[in-house]
Amino acid sequence: MIQIILASGSPRRKLLLKKLNLKFKIIKPFINEKKILKKINNNNPYTVACLLAFEKALSVAKKIKNRIILGADTIVVLKNEIIGKPENVDDAVKILKKLSGSTHRVITGVALINSETFNFITFSDTSYVSFKKLKIKEILNYIKNNNVMDKAGAYAIQEGADPFIKEIKGSYDNVIGLPTEKLKKVLGVFKKL
Repeated sequence: MIQIILASGSPRRKLLLKKLNLKFKIIKPFINEKKILKKINNNNPYTVACLLAFEKALSVAKKIKNRIILGADTIVVLKNEIIGKPENVDDAVKILKKLSGSTHRVITGVALINSETFNFITFSDTSYVSFKKLKIKEILNYIKNNNVMDKAGAYAIQEGADPFIKEIKGSYDNVIGLPTEKLKKVLGVFKKL
């Protein structure tokens, strides 16, 4: 059985992958997201999420042989605007105010690469997250007590943002950062390629 390498530094993805009872190791990818996005000049959120996931997996696949490399990237989309990670506290406040009282999409792009053959597959999953109307005090308190700077949309559902959520349609794991249900199915097919 070919071992899986998770190309991610995310502790959340590590925990989600453990749920699938797979043997895997972690190797952190090194990519320049801004440079990649500038080069493709494409604002389609599905393309962006899948491309970033692929680039993460590829950066590890080039170094390791005979493994399945798993890369993932999660983005938040409000209407047609991709909401990235906040640049500072003011930006985090602005983002959470924007998400307040609305429904946004959480899209996770996933890439699997066989580092021996370089066969690959990419796919995405979408969840719809509805926020209740947030008070500025709630936003400031959340930012003060949580690390939001490395989170798309300036929040993490599993890190104190639960009270913000009115409803989730789709995969909860996807909102955290890895669509485990879909991944399990795709991995079963990919291993046979």
